[in-house]
Amino acid sequence: MNSLSDNQVSIYEEPVQEKVRKFLKIEYLFDRIFYFKSKEDKKENYTALMALYDLYEILSRSDIKSELIREVETHNTYFNKIKDSQSSNTDQSKLNSVIEKQELLLKLLYSVESNYLDYLDNDVLCKTIFKNCNSTIQPSSVEFWLTRDIVLRETQIDLWLEPLLFIKKSIDFILNIIRKSGNFNDKLAEKGFYIEKLDPKKNILLIRITLTSDLYYYPQISVGKQRLNIMFMSKDDKNNLIRHKDDVQFILTTCVL
Repeated sequence: MNSLSDNQVSIYEEPVQEKVRKFLKIEYLFDRIFYFKSKEDKKENYTALMALYDLYEILSRSDIKSELIREVETHNTYFNKIKDSQSSNTDQSKLNSVIEKQELLLKLLYSVESNYLDYLDNDVLCKTIFKNCNSTIQPSSVEFWLTRDIVLRETQIDLWLEPLLFIKKSIDFILNIIRKSGNFNDKLAEKGFYIEKLDPKKNILLIRITLTSDLYYYPQISVGKQRLNIMFMSKDDKNNLIRHKDDVQFILTTCVL
């Protein structure tokens, strides 16, 4: 299975730590915004606004800037220790490149003012949308905006996104490091079930399951500090969800930093 290309596989991820869960949620919302913001259909375009609102809610309830700084600094310390050890198995040029990018990202994060959300807070149209986003009936100002030319709508969304792009850049970089930190291992789930003991001393951040994309079952992943359980689920002829009864080959990636 390790030889499969990206378009032949489906990847399922389960965060082990809450900070990673938050990072994945933010990544997902940015992906939805960027996908739907250029859609001409107003319902699809409005989906981008809903995702922007959900993103704003997360950012306004937490100090994400400080969380990102701590995470990048932790990664930077980790990679500098590897560099100082001068391991013969390490590609020094790639390592130096990662460290350099981390340091540039830290400079960016430190340069951002703590009031970066003020632009959204003070925008009248944005506030109106956010205030009514859970309502079935939108104010006339929002309905009018949704009928405007798509170029104007996308430009406006881009302006709202601008002060948040440092977060996207940071999240993309952090998750890329995490995803690449694991080793790929071919595994077999006998009769659709797999269990593995985990080392509680390891800083496990993320579990990734890779399957061929043409399959009709998916993994339910339960993970704690000491154990990983994976149950593959499918549907019976009555469309009821059941445990898959056959053996399943898959790739397990345990991401550790």
